[in-house]
Amino acid sequence: MLEELRQELERQERSAAWLARKTDFDPSYVTRVLNGERKPSPVFQARAAEALGVAADQLFTQALPA
Repeated sequence: MLEELRQELERQERSAAWLARKTDFDPSYVTRVLNGERKPSPVFQARAAEALGVAADQLFTQALPA
């Protein structure tokens, strides 16, 4: 789950800590999302997409409601 988000972070050479700072979410929350242990909130989805400069539906194809 959330492979697209991990791949985009890697492509941009960004870390989970960077994403946590940019989204104003706790680093442990971001890590749990990246590990598939927690479903990302809509707010996190929007902030992560904005921080990375991509559409949320490109990053969270499996996490978004159908």
